[in-house]
Amino acid sequence: MHRLFPTLPGPLLALSIRGPIGDRETDDIIRHIAAHAQRHGPVRLLVGVEHYPSFNSAEALYEDLRFARLSAPHLERLAVVGDRAWKRTWTALFGLFSGISTAYFDADQTEEARRWINAGAPPGP
Repeated sequence: MHRLFPTLPGPLLALSIRGPIGDRETDDIIRHIAAHAQRHGPVRLLVGVEHYPSFNSAEALYEDLRFARLSAPHLERLAVVGDRAWKRTWTALFGLFSGISTAYFDADQTEEARRWINAGAPPGP
């Protein structure tokens, strides 16, 4: 289950994940990222991940962020805000293998995530 927040300025796009992301949702997110990139250029994606039972392994993280890997040509930065410190390492590995600049932030570091995702971003409309 996911929720997109498309009304942010310029290249910034935010997404909240509260459950496993299925194929149809993955396709919807990919289309939305591509359309946002077409309007604003490379997307800076801020993803908030709430803990849910199946999101408890590196494989689950990789699978549920599959939309980002498939959207890599449209993504400039990916910030993941979550609740498990071990995801920091896996988010970094995800960035390494996907070619996307990534960073992980704990749930209490949302403001730091916003600053990082916006660093050097062109001003919004």
